[in-house]
Amino acid sequence: MVDVLLVLMLFFMSITSTELLKKEKNLQLAEAKNATPQDKKPKTNEVVVNVGWEPSNGTAVFTMDGMKYPSADSMLGVLSASIQHNPRVYVLIRADKDVEYSNISDLMNTCATAGISTVTFAVITGGATNNKPEVTQ
Repeated sequence: MVDVLLVLMLFFMSITSTELLKKEKNLQLAEAKNATPQDKKPKTNEVVVNVGWEPSNGTAVFTMDGMKYPSADSMLGVLSASIQHNPRVYVLIRADKDVEYSNISDLMNTCATAGISTVTFAVITGGATNNKPEVTQ
C-alpha cells in the first residue's frame, strides 16, 4: 500500500511541475474587456509559448516548456514536431503587455509555417480592478 502511495505521489508531482513550466508567473498579460472565458476541458492539445520582454536590451524572449529561444524562427523545428506528433495541436500565446507586436507576428508566422493553424492568446479580463482569472480569446 505504501509503494502504491509513493508511486501516485511521484506521478502527481511530475504532472504538477510540468504544468508549472508552461506558464511564467512574471509575465504581465494584456487586458481585454471583451475576451471569452476559456473552456475548463483538459488541454491535451495545447502548446504554451510565453513571450517575455527584456526592457534592458529591447528584445523579446520566447519560452516553451522551460526552454528559452532567441527568436520565433528558432522554435520552428519544435513546433513542426508538435504538429506531426499531434495534428490537433494549437498554440496558446502568453505575451507580456510590453512585447512589440512584430514579435507576436513573427511567432504567428512561425506557427503557420509549422502547419499550426489555431493560435489563441492568454489575457486578463476586466482590467486591473477586476481579479478574474486569465482567459483565452
